[in-house]
Amino acid sequence: MTSTPHEFALLIPKKLAALPGFQYLPWKIPLKLLPLSIQLIIAEKVANYIFKQQLAEGDLTFLENAVLRIQIQDLKYDWQVSKPHGRLLFSPGTDTADTTFSGNSKEFLLLASRREDPDTLFFQRRLSIEGNTELGLQVKNLVDSVDLDELPVVLNRVLYLTADFFETLPH
Repeated sequence: MTSTPHEFALLIPKKLAALPGFQYLPWKIPLKLLPLSIQLIIAEKVANYIFKQQLAEGDLTFLENAVLRIQIQDLKYDWQVSKPHGRLLFSPGTDTADTTFSGNSKEFLLLASRREDPDTLFFQRRLSIEGNTELGLQVKNLVDSVDLDELPVVLNRVLYLTADFFETLPH
C-alpha cells in the first residue's frame, strides 16, 4: 500500500509531537515576542481575507455596534475586533468589549480547523465566552460559515498540519 503526499505530510507533525520531550520545547516563545502592532496587522489582514465573502454579503452586521475581544491566554494575545466602515478592525483588548472569547492557542486552532466541535470546547471549559452570549453565538456561527476549501491551498495546508501537530500534544 502506497501513501499519498498528503498522507505523508500528515505523519510529520504526529511523528514530531511523539518525540520524547518535544512538547516541552519553547515553540511559543517567538509568538509571544511578536509585538502587538504586528499581531494586530496580521490578525486584521487574515480575518478580512477569510471573511471577505461574509463581509461583502452583509453577514457581519451584528458587529457594527459591538466589540468582540479575543484573548489567547498562553500567547498573552489580547485583541478587540470591531467593524467600522465595512471591514474588520483589530485593536488592543480592553474591558469595554461586549463579548470576550478566551482560551489557549491550541483550542482556537482546533476550532478554526474544525477538529473540535465548538460546543465541546466551551462545555469542557477549554474556551470561554463572557458577556453578550448572543453575540458570541453569532461569532461562532460566522466561524462555522467559512468554507475551508475556499481558502488558499497554502493557508489550508498550514492550518491542517498545525492542527495535526496540536492534536497530538497533551491538553
